Amino acid sequence: MELDRFEYEMLNAVLEAFGQNNSLTREQILDIFDHDEDYAASMIGFLESSGLVTVVGNKLPLIVKKEPGVVMFLENGGFVKSNEEPVEKQEPATEAEQLKERDIKLQAEKPGYEQTIKEHDERIRSLELRVKHFENLKYLLWATGFAISALAACIIKLLLYRHHH
Repeated sequence: MELDRFEYEMLNAVLEAFGQNNSLTREQILDIFDHDEDYAASMIGFLESSGLVTVVGNKLPLIVKKEPGVVMFLENGGFVKSNEEPVEKQEPATEAEQLKERDIKLQAEKPGYEQTIKEHDERIRSLELRVKHFENLKYLLWATGFAISALAACIIKLLLYRHHH
């Protein structure tokens, strides 16, 4: 998909719209694209294929979630800067500079990963609680089945006893 400068600015606008939030709703996205659903869907699809967002929903998703690297991406100029022609060739960075840049990038992404881990831990706890409830329900159903079987056996014995006497 070949995009022009305006479209890159629109993509940056979507990423900037997240602010401190981790997600945008369908309505927020439509507001950015003047309610042009097809255009919004194609631009969100581009962001998703770039690995900057994940979507929840179909053509134009109900929710768009920001990936951890978005802040650093925007700080480095976003789509507009990444698609401009370089004015001057940069010298290759030393290993120490590369490590420092990588450390800064990882530090910027860390809160996003921590939030994701927190969300996953909460989901795991929720699922573990559901499993425990289903296990308790299973035992209750076994006990009920046993009680019904015992009651049926007693009724049959009582009927047979009455029938013979």
